[in-house]
Amino acid sequence: MRKHSRLPGALRPQFLVTMYFFYLALPVVFTQTVTNSSKRTNVVLIGHIGAVGALPNYEKVLDLSRKELLDDGTLGKDFDIEIISRNGCGDAFEGVAAAADLYHIEHVTTFLGPYCNGEMIPVATMANFWNLPIIAYMATSNVLSNKKIYKTLVRTSLRTTNTIAESTAAFIKHYKWKKVSLVSNIGAAAYEKILAFEPVLKRHEITVTRKILFEETATVQDMLNGGQLDEIRANSRVVIVMFSSARDLTATFREATSKYGLSEAEYVFIFPWLQEGSNGASPFVGSDNAIMSKVYSTRPMSKSCSAISGSKDIAMKLALPQGIDDTNGFDDRMITPFVERLNSVGLDEKDIDLTNIYGYIALYDALKIFAVAGRRILNTTGEFSSIIDGKRMWNAMRRMTIAGMVSSAGVGSGTVMLDDLAERVPFYSAFFVDKNRNQNVTEVLSSFWPSPDGNLPIDEPVCGFRGEKCDYTMIIIGASAALCFIVAAIGAWLLRRYCETRALDSMPWRIFRDDMQIVDEEQVKSMLSLGSQRTKLSNTNAMALKHHAIIGVNTHATFHMYEQRRPIKFGRADLTLLMKMKQVVHDNLNPFLGMAFNEKGEVLLLWKFCSRGTLQDVIYNEQFVLDEKFHGAFVRDITLGLEYLHLSSIGYHGSLTTWSTLIDRNWLVKLTDYGVGDAVKRWVKHGSINDEMLKDGDDKTEATQKTGAVDFNDRKECLPPILYVAPEIRLSDEKNQKRRVDQAWTLDKRRAADIYAFGMVMYEILFRAYPFSDKMDLNELSTKALEGEKISRPQLQKDRQLHPDLQALLQDCWHDSPDARPSVRRVRLSTEAIMKTFRNTFDS
Repeated sequence: MRKHSRLPGALRPQFLVTMYFFYLALPVVFTQTVTNSSKRTNVVLIGHIGAVGALPNYEKVLDLSRKELLDDGTLGKDFDIEIISRNGCGDAFEGVAAAADLYHIEHVTTFLGPYCNGEMIPVATMANFWNLPIIAYMATSNVLSNKKIYKTLVRTSLRTTNTIAESTAAFIKHYKWKKVSLVSNIGAAAYEKILAFEPVLKRHEITVTRKILFEETATVQDMLNGGQLDEIRANSRVVIVMFSSARDLTATFREATSKYGLSEAEYVFIFPWLQEGSNGASPFVGSDNAIMSKVYSTRPMSKSCSAISGSKDIAMKLALPQGIDDTNGFDDRMITPFVERLNSVGLDEKDIDLTNIYGYIALYDALKIFAVAGRRILNTTGEFSSIIDGKRMWNAMRRMTIAGMVSSAGVGSGTVMLDDLAERVPFYSAFFVDKNRNQNVTEVLSSFWPSPDGNLPIDEPVCGFRGEKCDYTMIIIGASAALCFIVAAIGAWLLRRYCETRALDSMPWRIFRDDMQIVDEEQVKSMLSLGSQRTKLSNTNAMALKHHAIIGVNTHATFHMYEQRRPIKFGRADLTLLMKMKQVVHDNLNPFLGMAFNEKGEVLLLWKFCSRGTLQDVIYNEQFVLDEKFHGAFVRDITLGLEYLHLSSIGYHGSLTTWSTLIDRNWLVKLTDYGVGDAVKRWVKHGSINDEMLKDGDDKTEATQKTGAVDFNDRKECLPPILYVAPEIRLSDEKNQKRRVDQAWTLDKRRAADIYAFGMVMYEILFRAYPFSDKMDLNELSTKALEGEKISRPQLQKDRQLHPDLQALLQDCWHDSPDARPSVRRVRLSTEAIMKTFRNTFDS
């Protein structure tokens, strides 16, 4: 099957011009001879087609190249060149006419150029027909890479549209981007670039989401108001920017994106740059050869990587913004040796167009490549006619390598390489555009992008360009609800804390001395005598030994008195405890009336007066008969009060003895001195108060549970308070006193200590005696206990008869291990079941 191809619409005018000059030259084609003139033996005539105003002093550059070739022996008597120049690049394709004139009239056998891409296609077509070598040294269209049509064409340009398109695609693919936008301007030149890029991107499976075009005369304000920047924001994060007027429009575009707020950390702008005369000069270099301030970033970073595109090695150096240029675009390694050579022929930088310096270098290299290839063919075949054989010369230049220029300081431009299609192998890089153009960065860094994780942005945000893929409604509602809940919880806690603090600071339990009247001993006896008519069993003498007071009008109270050494400032824990004591209400708990302090050098703890005195007074009053009903009632009341304390916020009693157990006028047992024992000990230890001040004849320290050197054997009814203390508490208190530290007991340990003391009290209720042998010296036993020594464990005496279950219960209450002692609830249920006391005998 024979294939037919049609020329693209953009190439039809050029093809018609080509055919016109082809027919124009046809009558003399068959009369052309290989040896053009006897005067030009061994000399190859080269026709150079330039452009008016482009590459000033280019002829001196060609003479410089020829001179160096003569010096190194590439050219000589057996092989020399002569250059004839013509100008083209006009609207009427003057370069094509010049090519026909050079061939037919001047009899040239090789072409350099034309300079303009538009004239290169028809001239390359004619050179292919004439079988003449043609070397393109400026950037040319991607169409010319088709060697089936342009069989004698060699390209030495540092940049070509197809290679930079391949490089850009490899660069994008390296960072795994899949979606890009193309930004260009309206016009034929820009449209040709887009046509070259689109198939390459498609072949690399890169989707073009938008093609955005600006007017060639667009200003910054035009770009801001035109809506195209909105399209970029809504459809892409990776943008390829290609303007026909690279310098001016690039600077304008970068300024517009900066003002529009397209963050450089979120967007990647790639600028593929092709040198196409002064109009295609570096988009980042101004007319004064300085980096333009509107297009550089102030955060220099770089990263090296490599990618393979076809048969070309593409070295990528990444930066912000991305300017894709050949590796020498931001490097003076080629410029330095070239300028030195210009100085040798009397030229300096002012004599050439620095904005188009790579055009000079490519022209210099084109002549050198032709001469080296011609010398190799001539040395191989010995036939001079082989040098002007276009197809043979093209084949000789394939995969050709020559050394680049080297300066006197040893700075080299590297190696000039041609690939399998006789096209110069470019080395493209993505350069960071910085104002410090001459700074050489040698360190290679990673994670350089100005983003939180240092990585480049993805080609499409996770939530889409417009956020359409993510619904944050529920997240916002949930987060708002959680935030409101947290704020409300914190506010409620702070409000509660504030209210508690205010309530604590108000100290409703405080009693001022002006609000109370202390009653002396004679008044107490008189009051008790009047009351004893109704309670004949009351111990008037014992009651008179206590401190009494009248609070307000008629509230009768007893109190513990302590000498105050310095003002007391309560901590939050003490304030909380005293508040809880004031709030406790239970039938079997004696109300705490309050505390007087920081007045008259005394601290008073006031409790409500109970007319029948303490349980100790009743137990050891032989005039009072205690039967089993009393036993059951007393034990039941104590367990009920103790259970309430253990379940309350106070948590424990801490000072349970027979004298901290009171009996009111209705024979109801009430516990007193609860909770405050540890606080009193701490205040004494810290020097705020002294030990309790007792009346003469009163040897019990009650709340402090501490005793002095009193002879307890003289008063059988008074058991030393230290013997009511559980052994673990007693031993620890002695050690802590020596170390001057406070012991922080858990509530479980405190409650277990209360059970130990309850066993002592119940034994006294049942037997009106102590759980120790009568032969034991209680004074000595107390002294050992105070010194922290281990003492005898309480025991049921042999002469005492008791229900076996009660015996077992007492032994459990006195167990050495706190964890083995029963709970108060178990004690209450056991005693009720055994003693059958379901209600107080004297409730009525």
